[in-house]
Amino acid sequence: MNKKIDKRPRSRGLSNLQSAGEDLQKTVNEKNIEFSTENNIPFSFTLDRNLVLFIKELVLKKINESVENYHFNESSAVREGIQLLSVISPVKQRPEEIGNPTKRGRKSTAAEGVVKVNTSFLISESDREYIYNFIYERQKGGGRFTKEEFFVLVVEQLEKKYKMKVQG
Repeated sequence: MNKKIDKRPRSRGLSNLQSAGEDLQKTVNEKNIEFSTENNIPFSFTLDRNLVLFIKELVLKKINESVENYHFNESSAVREGIQLLSVISPVKQRPEEIGNPTKRGRKSTAAEGVVKVNTSFLISESDREYIYNFIYERQKGGGRFTKEEFFVLVVEQLEKKYKMKVQG
């Protein structure tokens, strides 16, 4: 008779409960997520028209400053604003189970008569993750924070750097 012998240690009862999941815990802590800064992803916003016009004015200003800024566009301006904001407001990575903390159909609290426009900008994967992490941090504890409110903070950083003001 050829019996297979199981060489694994046998544990009975709950004696090894303290070490249960130890391997899983190590892999979770060692997992480090990296996002690309190279590729471009369209990211849409519904914004006050004046914020979009500010971005367009900034692009024209940069191009008029120097011929080397010829390739500077609206997406470049938004990416720069996100980088400026990330320097003064770093955030932690949100939990994996929270995919996208923004919700479709949220109404903004804009005053009546404010003209809204739908637009999108090409941003990197890491910028998108920063936006979602930032919004998640602001929404903790049941708070309300939208992509539009995030964009206002981005524009504020650009206003400070370039000493320009949003019209309206």
